Amino acid sequence: MSSLTFQVNGKPCTTTCSPGTSLLSLLRNLGWVGVHRVCESGDCGSCTVWLDDKAIHSCICPAMRVDGHTVTTIEGLAQDGQLSPMQQVFLEGQGFQCGFCTPGMIMSAEKISYESEAELREALKGNFCRCTGYQAIVESILLRQKSEVSRGAHQYALTPNSPQVGQSIPKQDGPALVTGKPSYTADWSPSGLLHLKVLRSPYPHARIRKIYTDKAKALPGVHAVFTHEDVPRIPYTTAGHAEPVPDPLDHYLLDNKVRFVGDRVAAVVAESPDIATLACQLIEVDYEILPHVIDPVQAMQGNVVIHDEPESYQIPDVQHNIAGKVVLEHGDIEQGFAAADLIVENTYYLPAVQHVHLEPHVSVCWLDDDGTLVIRSSTQVPFHAQRIVAQILNLPIEKVRVYKAQIGGGFGNKQEILTEDLCALATLKTGKPVQLEFTREEEFIATNSRHAMQIHLKTGVKADGTLVAQAMEAISNTGAYGNHAGTVVFLTGCFPLGLYRCLHQRFYGWGIYTNTMPAGAFRGYGATQGTFAVESQMDEIAQKLGIDPLELRLKNIIHPEDVIKLGREEAHDHFHLIGSYALRECFEKVIEVLDYVPGTPPVVDGYLRRGLGFAVSMQGSGLAKIHKAGVKLSLTTDGQYELRTGSVDVGTGSDTSLRQIAAEVLGVTVADIEIITGDTHQTPYDSGSYASATAYISGQAVNKAAREMRSHLLKLTAKRLQTQPELITFVGKTVKANEQEISLQELAAYAQTQQESLTVEVEHAADESSLTFAVQGVEVEVDTETGNIKVLRCVQAIDIGKAINPRICHGQAMGGIVMGLGYALSEELRIDEQGRILNPTLRTYRIPTAKDAPPMEIILVEKDDAYGPFGAKGIGEIGTNCTAPAIANAVAHATGVRLTQLPMTPERVWRAVNSY
Repeated sequence: MSSLTFQVNGKPCTTTCSPGTSLLSLLRNLGWVGVHRVCESGDCGSCTVWLDDKAIHSCICPAMRVDGHTVTTIEGLAQDGQLSPMQQVFLEGQGFQCGFCTPGMIMSAEKISYESEAELREALKGNFCRCTGYQAIVESILLRQKSEVSRGAHQYALTPNSPQVGQSIPKQDGPALVTGKPSYTADWSPSGLLHLKVLRSPYPHARIRKIYTDKAKALPGVHAVFTHEDVPRIPYTTAGHAEPVPDPLDHYLLDNKVRFVGDRVAAVVAESPDIATLACQLIEVDYEILPHVIDPVQAMQGNVVIHDEPESYQIPDVQHNIAGKVVLEHGDIEQGFAAADLIVENTYYLPAVQHVHLEPHVSVCWLDDDGTLVIRSSTQVPFHAQRIVAQILNLPIEKVRVYKAQIGGGFGNKQEILTEDLCALATLKTGKPVQLEFTREEEFIATNSRHAMQIHLKTGVKADGTLVAQAMEAISNTGAYGNHAGTVVFLTGCFPLGLYRCLHQRFYGWGIYTNTMPAGAFRGYGATQGTFAVESQMDEIAQKLGIDPLELRLKNIIHPEDVIKLGREEAHDHFHLIGSYALRECFEKVIEVLDYVPGTPPVVDGYLRRGLGFAVSMQGSGLAKIHKAGVKLSLTTDGQYELRTGSVDVGTGSDTSLRQIAAEVLGVTVADIEIITGDTHQTPYDSGSYASATAYISGQAVNKAAREMRSHLLKLTAKRLQTQPELITFVGKTVKANEQEISLQELAAYAQTQQESLTVEVEHAADESSLTFAVQGVEVEVDTETGNIKVLRCVQAIDIGKAINPRICHGQAMGGIVMGLGYALSEELRIDEQGRILNPTLRTYRIPTAKDAPPMEIILVEKDDAYGPFGAKGIGEIGTNCTAPAIANAVAHATGVRLTQLPMTPERVWRAVNSY
């Protein structure tokens, strides 16, 4: 251990640390948790601090270097309660969503110089953001050039009874995010914390004969080592789905067999992460190496059976590794193709990609005074995590409490139970608090990906462009476990095919086990893959028939009076409700902004080619009849409203939007409503944050609760003032009738004297799920000499119903577009023949940077939906689906080359163009 003396945020500090300690680790150990751990390789910028006066990535700076120097973190920027100018503009411009990148972004932005927006984006390429699409960040920094920046921007200047819904009220967590407050799961833990690390399999498929743990247990600082011999053998799914779960129950806390490189073998609990990691290396394992298969088509042959254990169940076909099977059809497909004048047939190849939420999976567990197992976790599904942990550890569900802190992004990957289970086991076995935090490499090799798919699509069409037959077959690589295997495949066919009027349609989908990392929930949830195939083929059909691609779509697109027949059987009804319908207006807006003229030829400028491309998509708003949301709303004795909801804000701003809904009904502002969310012991049940459900389902629960509260208050006020309810008006925190008025605080006191409750509790589950629609147009430039694709501009119009908070909706759309940009052009988990992921770092797996993000225009087309709160529909996923096919269509327009494999890397484009 070496002694260090330096200053942190103006305060002297003397401490010790061991050689090899990073400045990032030192600062977090000292309590400066605004410095965020993401990549630990100097690639993402989330850990940026100032060493003396220079911005550095603290994860690759040895702690020893700060001896005798000055360090400034995000916590040191605000002086005397006043935000720094950069913090203020980020608050003003709302340059954040989940906020995990925000401290590093602000620290970097304070030190960069630029003359133009292009230079600014170039300078920001060392700071990654996965949520915002960068536009709000860039706009925030550019505000610094203005002479005046308003103070207190997070306090929206609304007077009582002014509209709340439809206003761009700033996210209410903004001040905490821009100042680096300890908000996230790993930012706080109880004393006496132990750390858990997992020994992972080096083989894609093997049976464990014997595990030797004596050396690991003998290492000083090790408290426990667990193998499959120490845990109950109860099959479960890691997918956070409501019961009855639709997935195979094929996963075990620890198993005697491993099925992919990175699978769990053993767990070590020690006094530090380093000791636990070293102890893992001391464990010796005797493996029986088994044959493996990484290609799903080969896996279907059944030469290797991945789940041969008798305990697992709900697997459609064990012998052929089929974890999920979906058949959807209507009409007579053979009759449809017989009537076609043109048949187009292609196979499309879609890669596995990673979510890259900047905050890793992390859970902290401890035992409360009454013996309750408490799990603080970065999870999208607290209630599902509670149920699964209780089941596999044989605990009463009321003795398990799961709650979420601030979440640093999820995108579906935190709908999975990956850290809570082992962490809970370790706490029960040791009696001590335990933390399990994944490294960035573990995020890449041992969590989940988007499902890689091979989609074969055959379309029959009449000479006038009328669709008569569509047959799709999707083979999806679900990896080693079947979480989401069937449900993802269902959406691959249901939405993209259901978007078009076609008399004869058939979809066959299979989720196939392989010896690769599992696939899981990912924004778009299968519709993303299917949309690429269908929208690419629609353009190819238009080209072959000599019809404008938008005209072809408008000719065949569903109408508001249509009933979508594909997948209408049995429980699948809940996906198919055409509520509000502004799809044609979306087409018109995109055409207008791009100034599109049918028949416009590509632009040829030497080796550069420019072209336009379009795509359309639809996505459901939550899972009706499945997704439930409870809300508890109270008027407290001090005249404030307290809103308790089990919903989870994953950075989208839903905590703010839900308060807007309640405030609109109650005639107050968001500042008058305290919100408590995502806690299995403190809030009512909510299915969680996934399937674009929060605004549509949780929001409607809030709407219903607020209306019940208002009705109750009207009756109570009428009784107190001896007047009629219809004469009463709500004015902020005051209720008036004729010449009399009473404050909410006084009303609460009166309710107590009357022994009347001022709490309402409701539950909402939609009978059907309204569909959100999006139309996207892009212009691209293709360099035929290098194969590089540059997206010059992007327009997306979304049939959103009602924008509860327009700025939040814009942010969701932009983030979705840029995530789709990565899917289209650069992102791909590369896997070798042994099933090993070859690019498990942010240096080798490249997500878009601020420099890569194109100019984007988002148009929210509002036509109130009859089923959502104030007419709102879901928006979380729809923005991702159109980007890749729109770019592929633009490339085809520019070059005449049809690309059917993602990502469209320069090499693939160059080869395609030069073989054309």
